[in-house]
Amino acid sequence: MPSSDNISDFLIKQGLDGFLLLGDSLCNLDLYYLSGFFAPDRFALLASDSLSLFVSGMEKSRAMKESKANVESTSDYKIMEKMEQFEKPEDAYVAVLKEFLQNHNVRRLGISGDFPVKMYQHLAEEFELVITASPVSRWRAVKSPVEIDAITRSQRACESAMKAAIDVIGRSQPKGERLLLDGTLLTSEMVKFAIDVALLEMGCEATDTIVAGGKDAADPHCNGSGPLPSNAPIVIDIFPRSKTSRYFADMTRTVLRGEADPDVVDLYDAVLDAQNAGLKAVKAGTTGKEVHARVCEVFRERGYPEREEKGFIHSTGHGVGLEIHEKPSISEVGGILENGNVATVEPGLYYPELAGVRLEDLVVVTNSGCDNLTKFEKRLIL
Repeated sequence: MPSSDNISDFLIKQGLDGFLLLGDSLCNLDLYYLSGFFAPDRFALLASDSLSLFVSGMEKSRAMKESKANVESTSDYKIMEKMEQFEKPEDAYVAVLKEFLQNHNVRRLGISGDFPVKMYQHLAEEFELVITASPVSRWRAVKSPVEIDAITRSQRACESAMKAAIDVIGRSQPKGERLLLDGTLLTSEMVKFAIDVALLEMGCEATDTIVAGGKDAADPHCNGSGPLPSNAPIVIDIFPRSKTSRYFADMTRTVLRGEADPDVVDLYDAVLDAQNAGLKAVKAGTTGKEVHARVCEVFRERGYPEREEKGFIHSTGHGVGLEIHEKPSISEVGGILENGNVATVEPGLYYPELAGVRLEDLVVVTNSGCDNLTKFEKRLIL
C-alpha cells in the first residue's frame, strides 16, 4: 500500500480533491492493491486525505476486517430508502455514491481512462471530473518486504511444480521421435497435470502453463499439446499465483530427454550466457533498455543477431506482482529500474527449423545489483 505522502503528492500535483476507483478487485488489481479487500462485486475506493472504501452493507463487516482503509457502506447512506425513490437500483447507487463523495469534500475528482462511461456521465453532473493516468501501477512496481515475501513463496511453489514436471520427463524413455512413460506416449497434458497437482498442494494455481516441445518450442507463447518429442528441447514456463496472497511468480526452464544435437547445445549455451549477462546488468539506477541491450549484445557475439521473426524475438523481462506482466519493463523501451522492483530475466532463442530455448529467473532489483529469487537448477539434458 502506498504511503499517505505518495497519495498527497499525487493529488496536489494534479490539483485534485480525490481520486476514485470503481469496480471489483478480482479484475481491477489497482483497486485490490490500494484496498487490500478482495471482492468479485463492485465497490468504490476514494483516495483523498485518507483511503476510504465504499461497499455494500453486506460487505461492510468483512471489509472492516480485511482492509486497512476506512470503510463506509451504502447502508450508511440509506440506500434502501433511495431504492424506493428511484425506478432503477443503479440510480439509487449513483445517489448514495454522490453523497459519499460530497461528504468527503470532493469537488474536483480524478478518474482513470477506463472509468465506466455511464458512471462518468452521472458524476459529471455534480463534480468536476479529471481524466488522469492512474499512479497506482507505478506504486505497485516497487515492492514492500511483505510483497517480496509473498512473491518468494509463490516462486517456491513454482519450483516445486517445475521439479514435478522435470521428474516426469526424466522418467520417460526415448522411443524413436517420441517419449514413452511406462509404455505410454508422454504428452504435454500429462506434464501439465503434474504441474497443476504440485501447485495446488502448495496453495497456488496456474493457467496457460507452457509445456512445448519440438517445433512448438520455437513459438514463445505456444502452450504445447500432444506427444512430447525425444532428442529435442522442451520449454516449460510456469507462472503460478498464490490463492491467498494473490501474488504471481514466474520461471522457465528448457530440458531435453535423449540425445542433443550440437547446434541445440550451442543454442542453449548462448541463452544461458545471455541470461547471466542480463542478471549481472540488473541494478537500481540502470534502465531496462540497457539490460536488454546487453542481452542482445551477447546474442550477437554468439552469432545469433536475429530480432525479427526468429532468434531473440521478445523483450528480456517484465515486472511480476499482482499481475504476471506489470512494471517495470526490461526491453527496448525499459525505463529506470528501482530498488524493490521484481522482474524476470528471460532471454530466448527461437528457430523453427531447429528449436526453441528459453531460461527465466525472477529477481529483486537492489542498489547493488539483484537478488535472484530462483534457486532451481539449469540443466538441458536429463
